[in-house]
Amino acid sequence: MDGILLGGIGFGAAILMIFLEIPVAVALGLVGLLGSAMIIGLPGAMAIGSTTIWDSLTNYTLTMLPLFVLMGNAAARSGLSAKLYRSMAVLLGHRRGGLALATIGASAGFGMISGSSLATTATMGRIALPEMQEAGYSRALSAGSVAAGGTLGILIPPSTVLVIYAFMAEQSIRALLLATAGPIVLAILLYCLAVWLPIRAGWSSAPERGRACRETRRAALRELLPPVGIFGLIMGGLYSGVFTANETAAIGAAVVLAYGALTRRLSAEGFLAALMDTALTCGALYLVLIGANLFNFFLALSGLPFSLTGLFSGILDQPLLVILLMLAIYLLLGTLMDSLAMLLLTVPLFVPIADAAGINLIWFGIFAVMVVEMGLITPPVGMNLFVLKAVVPEVKLTELWTGAAPFVAADVIRVATIIALPAIVTWLPLNAI
Repeated sequence: MDGILLGGIGFGAAILMIFLEIPVAVALGLVGLLGSAMIIGLPGAMAIGSTTIWDSLTNYTLTMLPLFVLMGNAAARSGLSAKLYRSMAVLLGHRRGGLALATIGASAGFGMISGSSLATTATMGRIALPEMQEAGYSRALSAGSVAAGGTLGILIPPSTVLVIYAFMAEQSIRALLLATAGPIVLAILLYCLAVWLPIRAGWSSAPERGRACRETRRAALRELLPPVGIFGLIMGGLYSGVFTANETAAIGAAVVLAYGALTRRLSAEGFLAALMDTALTCGALYLVLIGANLFNFFLALSGLPFSLTGLFSGILDQPLLVILLMLAIYLLLGTLMDSLAMLLLTVPLFVPIADAAGINLIWFGIFAVMVVEMGLITPPVGMNLFVLKAVVPEVKLTELWTGAAPFVAADVIRVATIIALPAIVTWLPLNAI
């Protein structure tokens, strides 16, 4: 069988298996191993498999993954994620739309810890939706805030998805983490407008609430200091060049553990549970990476990435057209699968094309993550919307679509802005010490 045809069949089989909810690691690994065996024989495929496992487990870039995951689990066990929502609700809840903004902020924080938009949407749907509805918020605005807030988490350092992209695309993780600063600020501003403008226009209801007393607000500010300080430590250390990305992960984990121990919020049982969660999560992530590497090797053997680059050769001198085609593909895939699965499938195919078109691969990594997340809330079939519908069945699909629409518009503006002004992404990595 022709290698390119085999590569196309393998790619389609991987998408079908993931759509059928076969674990991503199994789908990619199985297709990669069987496809490679059909091209170079079973002994060669097994030899490549053993080498891939060793390389994945000993890669220097990936040594920060367990530390970032431990930091997130320790933060959750120390109550930082729960305090984040309570504090923001106290500080912003008295304003019109304040609870929606607090939900977006807390969802972003929880998503940063969990690494999954779908898990964040399910969790925050149970926590924030009842409180917003009790406060008189329209269900459309409440649901849209939860669904959209979950998409911000994987862009905020520490981001396991960006670590995985750096490993697969052979890019600097420090540069990628620094590149998130501009898009994060832009996302916050646009999401604030996505909450405020529909309320201002009368399309959504969000009554004002009584303002908390001064002492309560001061207590809420004090509770915000630890997560803000940890984020500042990560970005400050990276920007100043004092820490490498690996050192930042180690210091961040140590600071969170020290906070939990000194405040007595992290018990011995909680610490052991955080270690167990970290081991389970990292085990799953490394299995996914091993499967992705086997899949990448199979695609390289088949010649499919090089053939696709050849097919794009007529438009490689028009990077904007290349970007728009990839944007359409990502939005389509966002209706079928989670963000990590999409990136693992597409990075081996899209990175060579982007490189050939002269697109900065640090910029492309941020673009890909943003577009993947936008696909998860794009009506009518965004995955986050279906997850929220499953968690809160009484919310109608039309309400979900109406609530998500302003945030999709905000995401479209954000993506268009970084396409028009790529320096928003690349300036900080290029000018950091």
